[in-house]
Amino acid sequence: MAKAAQGSRPSELSRRIWYLAWPAILEMGLHLLVEVVDTAMVGRLGARELAAVALGGRVVFSVIFVFAAVGTGAAALVARAVGAADREEAQRTAAQAVTLAFLLGLIMAVGGRVLAGPLFRLTQAEPAVQRLAREYLGIVILSSVLMLPLFVVNALLRSAGDTRTPLILAAFTNSLNIAGDYVLIFGGGPFPALGVRGAAVATAGAQLAGALAALALVFSGRGAIQVRPARLLTWDAPRVRRILRLGTPAALEELTYTVSSLALLFLVSRLGTVSLAAHQVALTVEGLSFMPGWGFAIAAGTLSGQYLGARDPEVAFQSGWLTARYCLRVMGSMGLVFFLAPRFLAGLFTAEPGVAALAAACIRIGALEQVPIAFEMVLSGSLRGAGDTRFPFLVSAFGNWVFRLPLVYLITVVWVLPVWSVWVITVLDWLIRAGLLFTRYRGRRWMAARV
Repeated sequence: MAKAAQGSRPSELSRRIWYLAWPAILEMGLHLLVEVVDTAMVGRLGARELAAVALGGRVVFSVIFVFAAVGTGAAALVARAVGAADREEAQRTAAQAVTLAFLLGLIMAVGGRVLAGPLFRLTQAEPAVQRLAREYLGIVILSSVLMLPLFVVNALLRSAGDTRTPLILAAFTNSLNIAGDYVLIFGGGPFPALGVRGAAVATAGAQLAGALAALALVFSGRGAIQVRPARLLTWDAPRVRRILRLGTPAALEELTYTVSSLALLFLVSRLGTVSLAAHQVALTVEGLSFMPGWGFAIAAGTLSGQYLGARDPEVAFQSGWLTARYCLRVMGSMGLVFFLAPRFLAGLFTAEPGVAALAAACIRIGALEQVPIAFEMVLSGSLRGAGDTRFPFLVSAFGNWVFRLPLVYLITVVWVLPVWSVWVITVLDWLIRAGLLFTRYRGRRWMAARV
C-alpha cells in the first residue's frame, strides 16, 4: 500500500476511486430499491398505510444508523491498519467492533419495543396511522440484534478496500426483501395478504438472512477482514475506547440527523396525511441521488484513511478533491432529471393525484440540492476516514438544529405553508454545510487527526 501510494498518478487514483465507488453505489442502489418497492407497493394500499410505513421505517432505520456509527470509528482504525499493512491490528479492531454491535443491537431491540407507543403519539398523526406505524416498527426492530452487526461488518469490509462483498450481500438480502414484499403485502399462494405487517415481516426476515451470511463470511476468513469467533468473548478496553472515541462523534452526528429528521417528519405530519405522504414520496425520489453520493463518500473515506496509514498525506488530500469532482458530475446530472421530470417520478410511487402533484413540487425544488449534497457527502467521508469525525458532527448539528428545524417549525406550525416550503429550507441548509466542509477540507487540519 505504501509503495503504491507514493507512486500514485492521477490515472491510478481515478482507477482506485471508481474501483471502490461503483460497488458501493450499486449497493446503495439496492438498498434504495427496497425502499422504493416498499413505498410503491404500500402506496397502493392507501395514504394512511404509506404514511405509517414512512413513520415506522424512518424510526427503525434512523436508530439503527445511530448505533451502527460504531462502525465509523472502527472503519477509520481498520483503514489505517490496512494502509500500514498491519493485518493483526485490523482483525483485533474488527472483532471488538462486532462485539459492540451485538450488544447495541440487543439494547435497541428491547428499547424499541418499549418506546414505540409513546414515540408515535408525539406525531399527532391519525390514530390509524399511529397504530400501523407501531405495528411495523414492532416487527422490524426485533431483527436489529443481527442487523446491526451486518451494518458494522459491511463498514469494516469497505474500509479494508472490499466494496464488492457488501454489494453481493445487499443483492442477496434485498432480493429476499422484494420477493417477501410481493407475497406478504398482497398475498399469494398459501400466504394471506398482510398489508403493512407483511412489509415489516419481509424486511425483518431478509435482514436476518443477510446478517447470518455476512457473519459466516467474516468468521470463515474468506473476506477482506477476518473475525475469530473466540475474540467476540474478549473485551479489549483500550481498543474499545479508541473505537468509541472516533465513533461517538459519528454516532452523535447520526443521532442529530435522526432526531431532526423525525422532528421534521412530525412537523410535516401536522400539515395532514396528504402532505406527509407527498413528503415521503419526494424523500424516496431524493434518495435515488444519494446512491452516487454515498458510494463516492465510501471511496473517499477508504482512500483518505489508507493513504494516511501509508504516510502519504498529499495523495490522501488529492483523493478527496478528485472524488468530489466525479460525484459532482453524476449528482448534477441527476438533479437535472429531477428538475425536468418531477411529475413522472412522483407517479412511480403513488396513484393519488393530490399526493403526486404536491410531491412533484417538492422534487423539483430538491433538484437544487444535488451539487451541495455531493460536496457535503464526499468531503465528510474523507474527514471521517481520516479520523476527523468531530467536525462533520458539528456541521450537521448546526445545519439541523440552528438552521433547518427552527425555520421548518415556523413554516408548519406558525405560518402553515405548503410542504414544498420545507424543501426550500433544506436546499439552503445543504448549501451552508457544503461551504463549511469545503473550508475545513481545504485547510488540511483534518489530516493530523488523532486515531
